[in-house]
Amino acid sequence: MKKWIGILMSLVFMFLAACNGSTPSVNSSKPLSTKIESKDSEANSSSPSTAGNEGIIEDENKDSKKTIVISTLGVTDFYKQAKQKYEAIHPNTTIQLKEFETTLNEAGTMNAAAVEKYIKQTTTEVLSGKGADLFVMNTIDLPIEKYIAKKAFVNLDELIKKDKSFDPNLYYMNILDNSKISGGLYVLPPKFYLEVLFGDKVAIENAGVTIDDKNWTWSQFADVGKQLADKGVHAYSLGSVGPESMLNSLVSDNYAQLVDGANRKANFDSTDFTELLKRVKSLYDEKVISAKFLPPKDTNFHLSPIYSPIDYLSRLAIYYKNGTVYQKPHAAGQKSGIAFGGLQTIAMNSNSTIKGTAWDFMKFLLSEEMQSIPQQDGFSMMKSVIEKTMADLANDAKKGTIKSEKVGVLKVSDKDLQSLKTMISDASLPIAPMNKVQMIIIEEAKAYFSGQKTAETVAKLIQNRVTTYINE
Repeated sequence: MKKWIGILMSLVFMFLAACNGSTPSVNSSKPLSTKIESKDSEANSSSPSTAGNEGIIEDENKDSKKTIVISTLGVTDFYKQAKQKYEAIHPNTTIQLKEFETTLNEAGTMNAAAVEKYIKQTTTEVLSGKGADLFVMNTIDLPIEKYIAKKAFVNLDELIKKDKSFDPNLYYMNILDNSKISGGLYVLPPKFYLEVLFGDKVAIENAGVTIDDKNWTWSQFADVGKQLADKGVHAYSLGSVGPESMLNSLVSDNYAQLVDGANRKANFDSTDFTELLKRVKSLYDEKVISAKFLPPKDTNFHLSPIYSPIDYLSRLAIYYKNGTVYQKPHAAGQKSGIAFGGLQTIAMNSNSTIKGTAWDFMKFLLSEEMQSIPQQDGFSMMKSVIEKTMADLANDAKKGTIKSEKVGVLKVSDKDLQSLKTMISDASLPIAPMNKVQMIIIEEAKAYFSGQKTAETVAKLIQNRVTTYINE
């Protein structure tokens, strides 16, 4: 696992059940598995059509024994456990984790050339109608836009609607609904994380500055930062974030509006994008954000991910003495909401001859058995698992037994837990994983932020390069 954490950090792609508390039945070893186990001997069909078969997706491949091939840059512990547990329940099914072979350096990281080779090799296989049944994109994103345009990945939304054993009420469907690309759910996130602003609550309140984070834009964020600086609070509102990184953060929040993969169109030559470039630059020119490293105690806010309830409580205590959480600001004219990103994401090859079996495995990733595995980064997609985790935290807090390696004993209030529940329910802004399009943006935007080119010129260069890329 450490090896792949190293890969992720070195890349950052070269940049940075049910509501009533009953036991969920979807793909657990009880109700659903009795229906699932018969699939190893019965067939599961490649067509999403399920008429006359009680909503069960069937395979084209009629063999009694099945092998699900899963392609991945690096095998994570989550998928190792999924393989072990699924095969134990389904003895006629084998999970083959096909890991990309490459040589790592002494630091345990992969160079850019190796990553590019992986992407090209996988893309060639997928677009030629070959490749694995499933693709895991946990450490790096594949060119999903191209796959969608070529109809190379299955729209999982169609399977969900036709599969009568899938109960949407058990899951945070706001995460799935907002994970759609070009109108379809092509990538399933078994886990997810949130991204928010932690703020110095005491300093902000003492300064008498009002924040409406449910509606604020980056322009308003800049105004708040200036007001706080004028009142003698922190000079900077954010630190340790470079302009290219900040730009990509905003792009990833609104990726669907800028890249239409299905129709092979890009919208970077629009006024909205050039204004976004100018807004980001002004945040640094006006000293609202510093690209230099600054610890949270020296800034009004700290942009940070949250990977679990205990992680949320730890960060709440670490960054500020009396911290609070705010939504990330959004660009003018764009919607607000809590930003989230998928983890352990997986997609299905349209050319797989065992779509039924592959879909069954994907559902198993959402089962209580897999969603409850301890020591795994990411929020569970299953509501009941999160509810139980928070209830346990509240009970442990009363006993004074919640501890963090960095903080020690954690304080937990009902208000904090309710705030987290609200954030999860309000998660609606998908964070696009680092991909080739975003790398193009990073490369070209440097010329604008350094003053070498105008925003309009850079926007056209990005538009041309992205258009060429998604049409290759």
